[in-house]
Amino acid sequence: MAIHTQSVWTSPAEPEDLQPFRLRGGTRGCLLIHGFAGTPPEMRGLGQFLAANGYAVMGPLLAGHGLTPEAMAATRWPDWVRSAEAALTLLRRDCQEVFIGGQSLGGTLALHLAAKHPDVRGVITMAAMGSRAYFRDWRIRAIRGLKYVVRWHVPGGDSDLGDPDAVRQLHSYARRPTVCIESLMQLLGVLERELPQVTAPALIMHGRRDRTVDVRNAAFILEGLGSRDKQLVWFERSGHAITVDLEHDALQATVLDWLNAH
Repeated sequence: MAIHTQSVWTSPAEPEDLQPFRLRGGTRGCLLIHGFAGTPPEMRGLGQFLAANGYAVMGPLLAGHGLTPEAMAATRWPDWVRSAEAALTLLRRDCQEVFIGGQSLGGTLALHLAAKHPDVRGVITMAAMGSRAYFRDWRIRAIRGLKYVVRWHVPGGDSDLGDPDAVRQLHSYARRPTVCIESLMQLLGVLERELPQVTAPALIMHGRRDRTVDVRNAAFILEGLGSRDKQLVWFERSGHAITVDLEHDALQATVLDWLNAH
């Protein structure tokens, strides 16, 4: 059961706001995966745009997300992967060609799925994490022991969004389980080894003003991929949540052009 208070969500949310979505726009499919502690609405605008331009789109809700921080605390990265893979299986029933994309953790999961399923048509990352090396906070490096002392992480500081009103489209947990942060680090360790196995065409996108995921992740992913066809696009005025920030229209056009070209 969802609890709808500001102590749970970074912006007010109702149950209908947080649901997964399925948009039928064509016979080519695109899976869009939301970020860590986030929800499908952060991908909905891009999904609606792609559906209006001929793509079938699915935006799943990852295990433990869209409910309460306590529900997320009972999950680990293999659970998040299973959620994304279940959606991929459903999308493939209707679409012979499927692309996988994601924001932040969703982009990390997209790369992981592309390594496991080399027949996917392409992979798209938006502000994705690719390596454990770019977390500057000492608490992340000490997370294995710290999680027993500090149960929750509460993000602080001002938003890095160029468009402050865009935060209304982001419904994420206001506190995040430290056990899940540790699990995220484990997933990144797996991905660091997997990147050379990703051979599908790849579009990597990142906001220059991102203060949540170090921008160095973008180059790390680009260089580590086994893909011959790979491209990095920067959004100069955008922060972390590039799917909803100032340049979301340009991002949507970039993604559509890339998809059509592949």
